[in-house]
Amino acid sequence: MRVALVSIAIALAAARPAAADTIRSIVVEGNTKTTAPTVELIAKIEVGDDWTIDMLERIKADLVSSGLFKDVNAFSEPCGPTSIPKCNDAGVRVHITVKDKHSWVIAPAFYNQPTNTGGGVGFGENNLFGENQKLLLYGQVATGDSFFIGAWVIPAIAGSRFYAQLDTYLKTSRVIEYAPPKNYTDDPQAVRQTRMNYLNGGFKLGVELFHGLKLDARLRGAWVSYQDTKALTIDPTTIPGGDVDNPPAPGKEGWDVSNELGLTLDRRANWYGIQSGYKYSTAFEYAIPKLGSDFHYYVWSLSLFKAVQVLERHNLIAKAGVNIGHDLPFQQELTMGGTSMRGYINNQFRGDLRVTANIEYSVPLFTLFGLSVRGLGFFDSGYTTFQHATNDERSYLPNAARGDSTTLAPFRNSVGVGTRLYLRQIVLPLLGLDFGYGLEARDLQVYLAIGLTD
Repeated sequence: MRVALVSIAIALAAARPAAADTIRSIVVEGNTKTTAPTVELIAKIEVGDDWTIDMLERIKADLVSSGLFKDVNAFSEPCGPTSIPKCNDAGVRVHITVKDKHSWVIAPAFYNQPTNTGGGVGFGENNLFGENQKLLLYGQVATGDSFFIGAWVIPAIAGSRFYAQLDTYLKTSRVIEYAPPKNYTDDPQAVRQTRMNYLNGGFKLGVELFHGLKLDARLRGAWVSYQDTKALTIDPTTIPGGDVDNPPAPGKEGWDVSNELGLTLDRRANWYGIQSGYKYSTAFEYAIPKLGSDFHYYVWSLSLFKAVQVLERHNLIAKAGVNIGHDLPFQQELTMGGTSMRGYINNQFRGDLRVTANIEYSVPLFTLFGLSVRGLGFFDSGYTTFQHATNDERSYLPNAARGDSTTLAPFRNSVGVGTRLYLRQIVLPLLGLDFGYGLEARDLQVYLAIGLTD
């Protein structure tokens, strides 16, 4: 009986969580660029925090997921007045050893997609000032979209929970509009082409409320203008007003000023290219006429992401999204096709309502001298249409509203295979090649990107 009681007591003691120690010292070693406070910030530990041994795996996962380090190791040891180096009080000392990756890259890019072929050059710094700040400068010239993008991301202002982003997006784009599909198996044809100039800048400020939960606001302003509008059809019933010789521009010109409020729960991890965890986010963007906006609209969005590690190096990723807009101007309309719906032409479908889903399964093919090649299979699905084509700031194509077509007409699906090439030292996908087959279009499209593909 006494033996049984002792056994039960031992079992209960083993099941009870270990009492937390206190972190008295943190030692960061091996870092040559990333500052020690930044390592501690990414690891989410401070002197004075409670400590349990199971925190080690979480710390290593967070450090690896940051993308800054080739190798990561961490351990703890008892800390007291007699230890070397000395700790003032009883508790633990946490040792973190990291090896920095090469954090910046200057690279050319080339891509070939349906209706859009071009190239550019970009500079990306993943660890600016050794403080995990991001800087991206990229410019390209292409048959479809020529643009310059610049972004500076500060993930922790002065080591606090607040973060910020400054960005600019200067684009001149040849936009092709396609006739709204009337039936499920329609392959919409190009009917109007316009060059849109979009000069945009924004500032975001946010706070991480607790681990992975972020709240932010982004103020954005852009100047929108059009030129060289022309019809791509001789059928007057497909052009607003029926004038195929002088078709109107798709929308009015002016200032587009808006604010976006966002809430995100991000619990993703990336273990050397294998993703796991989840990310849920929602945002509400609305125009601000009081700050000079010539447009009046709002749009709500919800996005869901889930990644699961399968076996040791396989990855299953599922994504879904819902976007609902009201009186969207042309430059803010929701589009589908191209890399967002492989198997269809870029932006072949547009509207103020979009529902999308994607499943992707990737497997390792081979790794050689830090160069990893992965193969993947995917299924894309989406539904994009206009609920209401009544915005007087927009020149809609005839029969654009959902009521002018069958219910399934905007529903599209595709399947395909692809490959990604990664260089572990900088963890950027340097090549992406996808073959997408549109099930309703019964057509194969190829998407190639070489260089800075993210």
